[in-house]
Amino acid sequence: MQTTPFPLTPSTGTIREEQIIGREKEILNILQSLSVQSITIEEMRRMGKTLLLKKLVYLCNNNEIPEELKKENFKAIYFSLQGRKDLGEVIDTLIHGFNVFKKWYQIDLSKTSEFLNKLLGSVKVNVYGAEFSVNLPEYKQSWKKIFFQTLENVSDNLQKDNCKLILILDELPIMLWEWYQAGRHDEVTEFLDILRERRQELESKGLRFVYCGSIGIKVILQTLRNNLSYTGEPTNDMYEFNLNPFSKEDSVFLMECYLLSGYTVDPGKKKKLFETVHELCNGLPYYIANLFLIIQSEFNKEINDTSISGSYDLILNNSTYQKAFNQLKERLVIYYRETSKLMTDLLSILSRNAAGIAESQIIPQINGDEEKTKEALEVLVSDHYLTKTMTSDGRVYNFKYKIFKEWWRINKA
Repeated sequence: MQTTPFPLTPSTGTIREEQIIGREKEILNILQSLSVQSITIEEMRRMGKTLLLKKLVYLCNNNEIPEELKKENFKAIYFSLQGRKDLGEVIDTLIHGFNVFKKWYQIDLSKTSEFLNKLLGSVKVNVYGAEFSVNLPEYKQSWKKIFFQTLENVSDNLQKDNCKLILILDELPIMLWEWYQAGRHDEVTEFLDILRERRQELESKGLRFVYCGSIGIKVILQTLRNNLSYTGEPTNDMYEFNLNPFSKEDSVFLMECYLLSGYTVDPGKKKKLFETVHELCNGLPYYIANLFLIIQSEFNKEINDTSISGSYDLILNNSTYQKAFNQLKERLVIYYRETSKLMTDLLSILSRNAAGIAESQIIPQINGDEEKTKEALEVLVSDHYLTKTMTSDGRVYNFKYKIFKEWWRINKA
């Protein structure tokens, strides 16, 4: 755990693994779950999922995980699946990832090589070779078998060494959605079923999967059920992990690091100013970084009440800084076409009210089916737009993050 601030330039992009701040509690919870089962992680874009996972990988592979979990012998490897066109590209991604991973843990894919040699009658296939690819016509009919063999080969290594290997499949839902949109429905359902079978078969040997995405795997499954009558349950025995904002302590530590990269602040007012930033940004590190970047470009790196409120206003009102916010509307249109208008209306109603609104007060404001309205509200909760609480007035809904609520009220309501 980092205890001493270090100079860190605010960035809404990539950060070196050893400089990723916070998330120690989340990583502990994730590893505790992974000691017994695989998990899913979902949240909207720009919420810190990838940085969390990159830090998890770094800590596991450098033996810096909490002491009570070191007996699990965790190793971890990160794969981004976005843009992979078919199972052949997925297998290539895994094999080449294992090649890089050999510097952390010796993985022997000799059985996979032998299997491929038999397929083609080759003298020798080096699956670790830089030019190697299974995404070729001669392999296509055997992709499923190759995928099975590769993961079986890796799992045998783990069982022999009494290790657990975490396979992080980032943006898996996005990849599957792209396959679905391209009309390759059978490939989507087949791959989900293959993953379920492999996961259930190989967890006992030490393999753990993390499915992560900026859209939830639930979105994909619901679409498959509605349109293809898909009945599979590929994640029903996986633990669902939801990513929370930074604690105030983590937010303050992040800002202390930014401060060391050339910002100025009145020492007597710093504590209160940092608390203000944490509250305005709801503890979301992306928006804290964004606010500091605006202070850098618009307010000469001077942190005070004026620069903070001015930067916050620009985040909410200036289109230059709203790319991340636009996902709030775009994802409804992309993933919930039939109900996107209803969902948009619900968000607009909620954004105009300072407090939460009871379901019984929302429904009369919607010209539509009461049951569909209730279902839309539940989807917005599961997709992290809204929170739901039970009160004496029944179910009460509100935006999960105030900064999203303010942006929606100003720009969309």
